[in-house]
Amino acid sequence: MLLVAFAATSERALAKPAGKSAFVAKKIDGAELRYIGNVPVAILSGTPEEMGRQHGELLAGPGKVIADFPERFAEEFGVTAFWPLVTQAGKTLVMQAPERHQQELAAIAAHSDLSSDKLAVGNTLLELRRLGCAAIVVEPSRSATGGPIFGRNFDFLTLGELDQYSMVIVYRPEGKHTFASVGFPGMVGAISGMNDAGLAVGTLDVEQSADKSRKFNPTGMPLAFVFRRILEECTTVDEAEALLKSIKPTTWMNLTVCDRDGGATFEITPDHIGRRDDENGLVRCTNHFRCEGMSVGEDCWRFGLLTDFPKDRPIDVAAVQQRLDATNQGDLTLQTMVFEPRELVLHLAIGKPPVSDDPLVKIELGPLFKK
Repeated sequence: MLLVAFAATSERALAKPAGKSAFVAKKIDGAELRYIGNVPVAILSGTPEEMGRQHGELLAGPGKVIADFPERFAEEFGVTAFWPLVTQAGKTLVMQAPERHQQELAAIAAHSDLSSDKLAVGNTLLELRRLGCAAIVVEPSRSATGGPIFGRNFDFLTLGELDQYSMVIVYRPEGKHTFASVGFPGMVGAISGMNDAGLAVGTLDVEQSADKSRKFNPTGMPLAFVFRRILEECTTVDEAEALLKSIKPTTWMNLTVCDRDGGATFEITPDHIGRRDDENGLVRCTNHFRCEGMSVGEDCWRFGLLTDFPKDRPIDVAAVQQRLDATNQGDLTLQTMVFEPRELVLHLAIGKPPVSDDPLVKIELGPLFKK
């Protein structure tokens, strides 16, 4: 398998921000695209087919740019000859996703001019690409709020355009937990998000493992869909662990998960699921495995910076953002977010990277989660 290297505002600020934007605020039957500060927020409801239709109709324009992005990435790095292989791999992986997610993707394609092949590639990038991120969970014992605080940077090459398409999609699926996904139009899987139970997730790439597992398991479930399942089906870190252990992972990956009481990082390979809990009230994660039998002993300069908090006072959202800013990777850092699981609040910075020291937009997810 080819691995292609591919000051807070309140929810009252709903008007479209000044300047050019890729998104247009509008309402359609059963759905809406609005702005909270400078953050585009789409709200989708109903069955998989209904949410797919809404997604396609609300986000067809920006979705086309994102659907084309992986192929442009391949051209940029001179691997266009492998594109048919990448496309076939993405289509095969999507066939192993939950049926409801396949139905949603099919409805997006049916109600827009987005190619189903390109949607498949875009939704399996966790298997087909490499990226670098950083995440930290502050346990309640060290938190200024009395509840956990979970912050993370999402880092990826933008080619000068990906940073213009970050958004939040709120899903209200029938029979499942409502959740918010921080990602891009056209994405059905999840890479960052939080649900109505206060369970939050963030994925981080890994390049090396000592457990002698395969780097890619073509029979596994694509991880972005697994992480969406966690948001749809789980309420606690332990439940997320049980779900991870019930599926066949496709590749190496870290996943940091935080519920209303604290967090953990799961180290994922096709053969093992490792778990790291807090050390001194902090759960830290970058792009390496650290569990015994999985770590190759390589260190990361960003990992140490995630502990450098003042010793004499509790840690608040601003302090978490400062640590995330210390670990930013320049033009790669296109999303910085901080979740407060007990309050159902997301603080988010998007835009031209690095965004890690930009003002965080405060998004109250509780009202958006109400069906």
